[in-house]
Amino acid sequence: MAPPNFVQVALPLPLDQLFTYGIPDHLADAVTPGKRVVVPFQHQVQTGYTVEVVEECELEKVRDIEAVLDEEPILRPEMLKLCQWIAQYYCCSLGEALHCTIPAGLSVRTSTEYSLLTNNLTTGRFTHAQRAIVAHLHRSGAQGESDLKKAIVSDTLAKDLASLVRRNILAKTTRVHEERITVQHETWLTLDGAKSLSGLDLVKLQRRASKQAAVYLELMRAGGELPAREVYRKHGASSTTARTMEKHGILTIEQREFYRDPLFNTLPAQAEKHELNSEQKAAFDSMTQRIAVEEYATFLLQGITGSGKTEVYLQVMEFALEQGRDAIMLVPEISLTPQTVGRLMARFDRDIAVLHSGLSAGERFDEWRRVQRGEVRIVVGARSAVFAPLPNLGLIVVDEEHDSSYKQTDTPRYHARDVAIVRANMNNAVCVLGSATPSVESYHNSVSGKSERIELTGRATSGELPEVKIVDMRAEEREHSGELVLSQTLEAAIQLRIIRGEQCILLLNRRGHSPFVLCPQCGWSAECEHCNVTLTYHAKGQYLSCHYCNAQHDVPVICDKCHFNPLVYLGSGTQKIEDLLLRSYPEARIARMDRDTTSTKGSHAEILRRFSNREIDILVGTQMIAKGHDYPAVTLVGVINADTGLTLPDFRAAESGFQLLTQVAGRAGRGDTAGEVIIQTYRPKHFAITHAAQHDYAGFFENEIQFRESAAYPPFRRMMNLAIECEDLLEAERSVSQLHRVVRQQLETLGFSGIELLGPAPATIHRVRNRYRWNLGVLSKSSKRLNALARAVREDFAPQTPQNVLLKIDLDPYGMF
Repeated sequence: MAPPNFVQVALPLPLDQLFTYGIPDHLADAVTPGKRVVVPFQHQVQTGYTVEVVEECELEKVRDIEAVLDEEPILRPEMLKLCQWIAQYYCCSLGEALHCTIPAGLSVRTSTEYSLLTNNLTTGRFTHAQRAIVAHLHRSGAQGESDLKKAIVSDTLAKDLASLVRRNILAKTTRVHEERITVQHETWLTLDGAKSLSGLDLVKLQRRASKQAAVYLELMRAGGELPAREVYRKHGASSTTARTMEKHGILTIEQREFYRDPLFNTLPAQAEKHELNSEQKAAFDSMTQRIAVEEYATFLLQGITGSGKTEVYLQVMEFALEQGRDAIMLVPEISLTPQTVGRLMARFDRDIAVLHSGLSAGERFDEWRRVQRGEVRIVVGARSAVFAPLPNLGLIVVDEEHDSSYKQTDTPRYHARDVAIVRANMNNAVCVLGSATPSVESYHNSVSGKSERIELTGRATSGELPEVKIVDMRAEEREHSGELVLSQTLEAAIQLRIIRGEQCILLLNRRGHSPFVLCPQCGWSAECEHCNVTLTYHAKGQYLSCHYCNAQHDVPVICDKCHFNPLVYLGSGTQKIEDLLLRSYPEARIARMDRDTTSTKGSHAEILRRFSNREIDILVGTQMIAKGHDYPAVTLVGVINADTGLTLPDFRAAESGFQLLTQVAGRAGRGDTAGEVIIQTYRPKHFAITHAAQHDYAGFFENEIQFRESAAYPPFRRMMNLAIECEDLLEAERSVSQLHRVVRQQLETLGFSGIELLGPAPATIHRVRNRYRWNLGVLSKSSKRLNALARAVREDFAPQTPQNVLLKIDLDPYGMF
């Protein structure tokens, strides 16, 4: 049977189609679906992904693939199918979806190189530009296309190169450059079993070459092999010692591949397996029954903070492994990973891989290869871990499923929770969505029967839910003049914990020292020159920073507008809280956990390790300290400003505020000592705050779902955001008007009704990184219609849009500001 002649290739470009290429004879056996290939595309070369091999093609002219990069497929059929769903649902190309599933170490760089075929220089005529090309290659040897563009100024360079190649005067070669991430190797020493030394020979060796004898004995004690560096360090030997022994046939030296270790910063945990209470056991039984018969199911495990959801995850995971199935556990924050990995390692040893952005590129590459090779059974990580290439997936756990960080902000703009559900369905696996504060969409799905909800209503330990006090900061400010950061109630509670030797967590979801630098005379404020936001003052380092484009500036001494001095610093960030605590409680050990203090590798784990070891009395930080952490000595949680985020122009603002307050409140009282939570707010009657104070999710949901239904927001209709970005203000305005017309025209052409448009309107932060931003929201009850409209708009709008205008299509957006 003749081999297939053609292959369909997906390219990681915003082009919604597959491209057909021919398969040259010498690559016929190497081309199979799921491999990376190098292909010519326009006047360049691209790395694409093979999707399907076919025997026939209707195209008259088909270019051949130039190279196959993989010996074995790196994308299994299941991943190809999952990415086809992602491309369809989130309106991106299949190539873009496939590209996001593999680590950076597999993203190779290709280039085109030209060399001179000197035997054919006497054939035909040459233009002036062609003579220049030939002369340059004769002098310099083979050159890349980019080098030729620098050396030869010609508007017809591409055309002339193609002509010279067709005439066999030049040879065109595609070069595949080495991967940016390399496979690591280390030297191992192995005793030659065929030539073991007798006692007499060993004595002679000790007298003649004591280091060789020491190496031999060390290898004997270790079972015959060890890493060379370990032996060298212990006995003061060197590679010369080993080469001499190899020359005499005593041992062999070989290079072995090894993996970089991403688990060095894992927090230790106890391996003890706890007996499940009745509610946990019911949850375990429901989930394992489906795993046992390989039947798909999605469970919403709603458990109050401290109810033992993690223990349920671990025991269900253990059951899945016993059934020969693999498992993925997703966590929303990198800061949660060290503690989660510590628990998994304690229970499952090192049969796990870790995938998240806090690892180096090399570590991510190695962890992915371990998974791809079937060397691990469990993967834990942030949202991209949902694509881990486990061969026999039986369980996916999405912990803190409500968290917005599961939503990808770049193409493809997928939501890891929804991808997890679809992937579980494709694998006849179980998907567990866990949260104390489920997203409104997930809870509504359980009410409507799309998933099965299981509730854990009590804490797994003897501790009770903490008492919550709401402090009205309006009343506090009436009693005290000046800027008030900590209420008297919170100050006294902190002092009491310091006296008792207990720990406190203080939440303020704003980093830096002061978010506003203001002139009290003329009203001037320090603003970012690239974004429509004020600059935040950072006391550590003495600089102003934009939290959107990361631009930094010196702190102004006088007002830029009227030259008044001094300026005032308004508002509070985590740095100001830290400084205040250091002055107010000099005897306390205080640490801060935010993006500024966790930017270095392993910093999350180091802060949490110190907190776990009781080396920190008060931990102040942003929302990263609010989720999932379990420290029994924490008896007080203080929320400095509960109103942050509640006034954002986002229909999910109340939901996000309720979830954050409930989650951080759950950090208190998880041990034997009762906990207390103090919430400072200027809106003490807001339903998100009052229901959080009562630990009342059901009450909050009833309020929120009524608002969603009356406004016809998700989950009652599906939403899409069409965003325009452009550095030119007028061009941005023209383009968004054109986009609006295109959307209306496509609605008429497609015959769609019942679709509502919101806007267009400028984004709340109108300019970010010198790009002006506009939003056009679209709401529909029909997912299929919304997807069809998105594709039609993209195809119609793109050809008539200037290159400097960017259209972003976001299905199920999180935040339009």
